[in-house]
Amino acid sequence: MEHEPMELRGKRILLFSPEPWEGLHMSKHHLSQALAARGNSVYFLDPPRPGNTGFSSEEKNGVTVLRYKHWLRGVNRLPTAINRWYYKRLIRSLAQRTGGPFDIIWCFDTSRMQAFPEGVGMKLLHLADYDILYTGQGLIPTADLVLTTCQVVADEVAPRATAQVLNVGHALDARWLVGIDTLAERDARPVRNMVFSGQLANSYNDWEGFLELASSHPELQFTFIGPFDPGFPEPAFHALRKLENVRFAGLVGKDELVPLVREADMLFFGFRSAQRAKERANPHKVLEYLSTGNVIVGSYTMEYKDGNDLFTMAPEGGNLREAFDRALHDHAALNTKEQRAHRIAFARSRTMNDLIGRIEKAVAR
Repeated sequence: MEHEPMELRGKRILLFSPEPWEGLHMSKHHLSQALAARGNSVYFLDPPRPGNTGFSSEEKNGVTVLRYKHWLRGVNRLPTAINRWYYKRLIRSLAQRTGGPFDIIWCFDTSRMQAFPEGVGMKLLHLADYDILYTGQGLIPTADLVLTTCQVVADEVAPRATAQVLNVGHALDARWLVGIDTLAERDARPVRNMVFSGQLANSYNDWEGFLELASSHPELQFTFIGPFDPGFPEPAFHALRKLENVRFAGLVGKDELVPLVREADMLFFGFRSAQRAKERANPHKVLEYLSTGNVIVGSYTMEYKDGNDLFTMAPEGGNLREAFDRALHDHAALNTKEQRAHRIAFARSRTMNDLIGRIEKAVAR
């Protein structure tokens, strides 16, 4: 017998995030805001930072950001019972300070709790990347529901889970949907402006591939948008920054980012798929890129490998430049109103509310 979906409205939710609220916003930040917009009280728990002197609370875009002082150093290396005692104590303390028990502990972070404590609310584990599976092993069997963003992670954790494992994929932040209906048509113009958007202080990126693209196409302008470290220890990164047709724009706010990405003639991304295919099986940026309607080229991406007609994909471990040159050659055919509308339709069918709806069905009791 099917149960009625449990509405994700009016709930008190404590969300453990491995990334702080300040800085580059990712799916966990967007989900927090979407849950808050549905009438939930969402408490976003920043990872502890040196200098935190105690508990603090700050309102951000309808979400309450909590910060705390971590006092038991090395707790993850202590027996699981102590880890669970520590985090149960922390969760109950946060509940007391914010107005009552939590209905859901929504955990994106496998680096803090190593197993869910009992008696703190529904225990929901949300695994956004393959590379976080190496820590927090005890979270998988102690969760009441495990969500993943790609099938390769779901397949990996299912044998270890005692509860349902559901691949919900990614969802699109609402700001990418504003004015989306105007993007299917674009006037013909010279192809010149190439844009990458995302995390740049990252060794998963195919820096050699990016360097090859930019150095072999001096007639094109390559703009990299996102936070980067000028001292990043990748020779190709430093060589790339020296090219005259390359610009690193740094981190920009979402309101500025969306029009910059939409204005591109072509969007690109590249990961070292020969070594990191599982770790980057479903980059969130692909959905954002698709929402623009623009032509996209990227490295091998497992979640899109079957019947992919949404972007020009290099083979696993394959040369990014070959895929890039193919997309460049076929740009006119890929940039028709019909092709742009096809990409946009895929993206708009994956809104944050759609994702929350799928989760509601999974948490039905």
